[in-house]
Amino acid sequence: MKIWIDLDHTPHVPLFRPIIEELQKRDVEVLVTARDFAQTVALLEMWNIDHVKIGKHGGSGKVGKVLNLFERASQLVRFVKKEKIDLAVSHGSRTMLVACKWLRIPAVTMMDYEYTEVGIFNLLSKYLMIPKYIPESRLTLNNFKINKVVRYPGYKEELYLPYFKPDTSFRKSIGLPEGKTLVTIRPSAMYANYHDPLSEQILLKVLDQVLETPNAWPLIVSRIDKDKAFIKDRFGDQINFLEQAVDGLQLIWNSDVFISGGGTMNREAGLLGVPVYSIFTGQKPYLDEYLAEQGKLTFIDTLNKIEQIKIEKREILSKFVPKNPNLMKEVVDIFLQLEI
Repeated sequence: MKIWIDLDHTPHVPLFRPIIEELQKRDVEVLVTARDFAQTVALLEMWNIDHVKIGKHGGSGKVGKVLNLFERASQLVRFVKKEKIDLAVSHGSRTMLVACKWLRIPAVTMMDYEYTEVGIFNLLSKYLMIPKYIPESRLTLNNFKINKVVRYPGYKEELYLPYFKPDTSFRKSIGLPEGKTLVTIRPSAMYANYHDPLSEQILLKVLDQVLETPNAWPLIVSRIDKDKAFIKDRFGDQINFLEQAVDGLQLIWNSDVFISGGGTMNREAGLLGVPVYSIFTGQKPYLDEYLAEQGKLTFIDTLNKIEQIKIEKREILSKFVPKNPNLMKEVVDIFLQLEI
C-alpha cells in the first residue's frame, strides 16, 4: 500500500511526523509533498523527513488564492501521476484534493475547525476525519456532509503530544536571559480567510501590557514578513522575534505565558498545561470552547479583556505525561481500515 501525505502549513509537520513513522513501521510506503510556506519545509528538514517541495502560498488576495489552487494542484498532478497511490491524506489541503480529483485518488481530509469553507472538502474528499468532541449538530449547521464523516477519539494535537520530551536547555538555546518571564506571542493570520482586524488591535494592546511588565521577555513567532513588519513599525527593537525554525512544542512548554491568534498552538498549550490566551476574534472552534470550559484556555476577544492576562513565571517541569497516549496508533488503524 502507498499513502500520499501533503503538508501545506507548519502545524501539519508535527501532526504527521509520528503518523509517517508508524505507517512506515507497518510497511506502508509513504510519499510526502510539502508547500514552501512559513516553517513547513524548515521543520521537515530539521526532523529529516523525506519530502518533495512543491508550490507556495497564493497570498492574501482571493484571486491569487484561486489561481494558486489550480497552479499548485497541476504541479502536484505532474509529480504524483507517475506514482501508484492508494490513498491521499492531508489536514485541509485544497490543492491535494483538486489533484486527487484529476488523478482519481481517494482522499481523506482531516479537519478540526467547523467554520471553514467546507464546499471543496465536501465535494472532493472521500472521507472527512474529525475529532469526536465536535458535536454533529455543529457540523450539520455548517453544511458538512455527515455521510462522509469519520470520527477519531481525541484532539489532533494528541496524535503527537505523547512523543514530546521536554528539553531543559531550550530557553538558553533561544537566547532568553536568565530570570526573565518568557511571553511567547503568535499573531493572528493576517493572510487568512478568517482574519479579523480587531485581532491586530488586541495584539498591539497586549504587547503594550507585556512591555510594561517587569522582567517580561516578549518573543514573537511571526507567520510571514507582513506580521513582522506590522509589529516592528510600532515597537521597533523592543520586541524579540524568533528567527529560526524550532520545535514548537518545546517553545510552548518553556514559555511562562502563551498568547496566540491561532488554533493549533493554543490547543497544544492548553493540553500541555501552559497558561494560554487566545486573541482569535473570529468564530470560535468548538474544540477551543471545550478547552475554555475546562479552564485550559482563556479567550481575549475584546480589548477590555486584556487585563485578564496574567504575566508571571511558572514552574516548568522536566516531564510531560499525556492523557491520550494511544491516539496516533488508533488513527493509523482507521486509515488502513477505510474502504478505498
